[in-house]
Amino acid sequence: MSDWHKKEITKGVLGDLSKIREELEEAEDSLEQDQLMMLLFELSDICGAAGLVAQKITNGSFGLDELVKFSKLRSKVAIKTNV
Repeated sequence: MSDWHKKEITKGVLGDLSKIREELEEAEDSLEQDQLMMLLFELSDICGAAGLVAQKITNGSFGLDELVKFSKLRSKVAIKTNV
């Protein structure tokens, strides 16, 4: 168990979905501890992990920047259509 988290969290592999799962579990633990700053770090780590997965599955053609662009577009559409 780490010094930061109160529960056992399985380590993931960078570039694999398992890393996103690890970061999500750490974010959930941060929230349970009422540690907002730690939660923000973990949310950032989730973004980074997702970008690395995108890079891996597209052989480097797409990464975090493209995910963020598309996320912003989806948010605009969701707000417009109330979804």
